[in-house]
Amino acid sequence: MSQFAKHYGAMWIVFVLCVSIGAFGLEMMEGTKIKTTEYYGLQNLGYIYIAVIFLSISPPATALYFLMVLPLSVLLRKAGSMIFWIRSVVFSILGAAGGKWVFQKQYSHFIEGYGYELNDLTAIIIFGICGLVYSIIDGFLAEKASAVIHESN
Repeated sequence: MSQFAKHYGAMWIVFVLCVSIGAFGLEMMEGTKIKTTEYYGLQNLGYIYIAVIFLSISPPATALYFLMVLPLSVLLRKAGSMIFWIRSVVFSILGAAGGKWVFQKQYSHFIEGYGYELNDLTAIIIFGICGLVYSIIDGFLAEKASAVIHESN
């Protein structure tokens, strides 16, 4: 299997886990404030909610990874290893924007309809950190792979 496929296959798993953990963190921070019976979150479903998050987030996160994140990762990687900080900023901003979108999709009904005071900045911070973590792991795994390639030559 090529080094490219191994690296970005591992990064796909990292991306799906980061998005799932981000969604779980958002639920812990903001979703637990919703007390209506209309909302099924961690308080209603218990730990089954973790499986629900993973199963409901994985397919769209996978599509997002292969359509947007993978091509962007490859482009930024081709630009060189000195671009680590730019890559980190780009993925953090994309994560923050994605967090804002997830927050709006998941909680806007409860803010508008019930008047819950939920803070979208929580989602922006959580998913921005997820983007940063993705970027750091991507850089770390790429460095390890290049070290292994240099040792074998």
